[in-house]
Amino acid sequence: MMLATRPHLQACRRGHTHTRSNLGFSLLEAIVAMVLISIAGLALFSWINTSFIGLNRIQESNARAAAQMNALQYLQTINPMSRPTGVTTLGKLKLAWQAHQVSEPSPNILDSGGPGAFTVALYEVEATIAELPDVPESRFTVRLMGYDRLPFNIDPFDNAPAKKIAPVSKTGPQNLSLKN
Repeated sequence: MMLATRPHLQACRRGHTHTRSNLGFSLLEAIVAMVLISIAGLALFSWINTSFIGLNRIQESNARAAAQMNALQYLQTINPMSRPTGVTTLGKLKLAWQAHQVSEPSPNILDSGGPGAFTVALYEVEATIAELPDVPESRFTVRLMGYDRLPFNIDPFDNAPAKKIAPVSKTGPQNLSLKN
């Protein structure tokens, strides 16, 4: 007999009646269960909130890194020797820079060891990116080479004073004359 193997059914056969405490949860048990579920829910919501805060920080960092990469690409196109300061707009970005000379200007040297056609110097460029819609102002520093083309008749290793070349008129060719 299958019924005889179950203890609660055996108790019913003997004439015992079910009491209310045996049939289900009491009010106290339901309150305790709700408190435990609430504590677990609060911990879960706290964890989710922390995840969203971290996600926002990552998005801000990515936006700042993309803005800095765009600004760096633009700064590599400028010559800090001829444009030591400037402001420009790159899409939604406003880029401002200030260049400070780090090394003394010197003539460049070709791979062959001979003098080159440029005077070069190292500059430290401080850049500021502003007006991002969701990211605060960002600053970074980069070192760039500045250059200036030497006149064709100047020996870069000669310490004698340089001679200036008279400018050529836009109306047509003229004789070039050297000025002291």
